[in-house]
Amino acid sequence: MEQPAKIEFNVDEQYENEKGVFTVISIHRDEMVIRWENGEEIRTEIELQRRIAERREWEEQKRLAAAEAARKPSRKSAKKTVFTGFALTDFKKSASGTTWRSRNQLGAAVAQKIDAASFKFNSWAFGNKPEMHVQDTKHHGTGAADDQAKFFVRVDQQALHYGFRVARSNTQDVASSDWSRFYEWLAQPENEQTLRTIAVEDKLAVCNLASPSSDTLIASDDGWRSDAGTPKPDQEPLTGYINGTPEPAPFDLALAASMAKDDVVACGPDIAKTIAQLFTRLLPLYRAAVVH
Repeated sequence: MEQPAKIEFNVDEQYENEKGVFTVISIHRDEMVIRWENGEEIRTEIELQRRIAERREWEEQKRLAAAEAARKPSRKSAKKTVFTGFALTDFKKSASGTTWRSRNQLGAAVAQKIDAASFKFNSWAFGNKPEMHVQDTKHHGTGAADDQAKFFVRVDQQALHYGFRVARSNTQDVASSDWSRFYEWLAQPENEQTLRTIAVEDKLAVCNLASPSSDTLIASDDGWRSDAGTPKPDQEPLTGYINGTPEPAPFDLALAASMAKDDVVACGPDIAKTIAQLFTRLLPLYRAAVVH
């Protein structure tokens, strides 16, 4: 069983401890102010809340592992996909109490359906976030996990989001990173056109997850435009959008489709096929980033 990823607290985001779900109001050095849903506020040490969250995540992983072991008494049955679809209760800002991220549920259902003979895909739950990553087993772990190219599935309180991610770090060796290979691929006009065509046909949006306040871009036949709306599409290639955040600032590029939670639940287990179909279409991006 993998160790939980280190918890990073951010202002205005929600987390959970034994007392319930709380929102981070402010952060100052090694302390932060948090507010529970009943309005109660306290100032607390960040490291204390991190230890609580990581312990809860570890306990949740052990509980899931035990539940999966009870359902699969033999090695043969361990390969069986048991994903039956999302529930409305899965759509929240915490992964607590959910099982869809399990490798033997949605992870297996998606990885087995990606049409890519050159890769062997598997899935990894992402810390205590309601997010799952799908990557080639040989490439996973060859660099900083947060910066590696990956397919992702994430939920929030309203929708499901799934697509491709790759990050530019201010600490990683750029010369050997997934990011540098992807950016070199994207800088070729024919590849930019390929990506934009996919984005138009599958209604994908591009955003910088490292800067939530930055514009989200929508593709059209003519170029990219902000989802805030502009008189006409911007002719600048996607590399221009990326270069608008100069180094050494991090840039976490996500190219994703979104689906309302009611529609996701109505799909049942077939949502895994929908996700895998998009991941298959986006394989040129993943291949460009991970193949040396």
